[in-house]
Amino acid sequence: MRIGVRTVLFILLFVLPMAAVMTYTLRYATDRYHSEATILITQDNNSAQTLDLTVLGIPAIASSKDALTLVTFITSIDMMNHLESQLQLRQHYTASGIDWLSRFEPERSAEEFLEYLTNYIFVEYDTESQLIAIHVQAFEREYAQRIVNTILDRSQQFVDQLNARVTDEQTQFFEKQLATTESRVKDAKRELLEFQRVNRLFSTDTEASLVTANIGALEKVLLEKQGELTTRLRELNESSPAIQVLRAEIDTIKAQMIQEKDRLSGGSSAAVSELDAKFRDIQLNLEFVTNIYKSNLAQLEQARLQAVQRLKYLVIVTAPSLADASLYPNRPFIIVTAIMVLLMIFFIISLLVAIIREHA
Repeated sequence: MRIGVRTVLFILLFVLPMAAVMTYTLRYATDRYHSEATILITQDNNSAQTLDLTVLGIPAIASSKDALTLVTFITSIDMMNHLESQLQLRQHYTASGIDWLSRFEPERSAEEFLEYLTNYIFVEYDTESQLIAIHVQAFEREYAQRIVNTILDRSQQFVDQLNARVTDEQTQFFEKQLATTESRVKDAKRELLEFQRVNRLFSTDTEASLVTANIGALEKVLLEKQGELTTRLRELNESSPAIQVLRAEIDTIKAQMIQEKDRLSGGSSAAVSELDAKFRDIQLNLEFVTNIYKSNLAQLEQARLQAVQRLKYLVIVTAPSLADASLYPNRPFIIVTAIMVLLMIFFIISLLVAIIREHA
């Protein structure tokens, strides 16, 4: 019995490939289990929001740039190396029990392994809701969930590191300025204390008041003695011992007054006026550096507040799922797709063969 060309083509182009696909899919293909989690990157923000999430206790949504940064990190070789150190990722995907089409060859490079993982660990980012969905397929359902949990933990560490870097960059300059001015304040205070110790005074205002009071008291005593001298001269002669004593007392009082006036405003460095000028310079310098210190402190607090407002928070919207059954490979979909593709190839080639035979 002669077999037609169309039958041969049907066997070669449909029956045999379909048998191979069904054999591999139904008999050899290793079951894969799916786990997923959904996260959101948020931040404190005082700007107006269309939806006030702070009412629900959730900070405002961060920018798309922050979410895309995290997506890039999750799919990076750094994350792969972390998963390898924590879960021995390569050992799982190179296990001998996995079918040869799905298994990764152990001797291949890290870059090839990262490319291989894109079929099993992938991230979706919804630009409208700004939700990040993490999908993982593994050959054990508990292992798939562990991968997602590890990714979430490392993502949290990554966000914390970004926050620490932002805070350091925001406050480092002002912290240095504050430390410098704090040192200047301490030096100014030390100079003031040294000045007070050396000159044995608390304040030049107090010292000036004391000297002025001494001069006033001496002037009062001088007037009394001069009045007494005038009265005595009416009764006694100039050479009288009493008159001589009074004149000596008056001369002593005048000498004391000259000393006190020199002490108040004389030309020596110990004069109160000179000390007051130095004291006020020291006080002015102390007030100046103190005001700078207060200003730097306020700027540091403002920088810290701005840094807090820029902090990012990772919110887990849905926790990592644990698969009840294997979803992959999707055997009905693979078989139906294979039937449609193979039939299409068969009909196209059959049509071409028929056209060629007709014109032969």
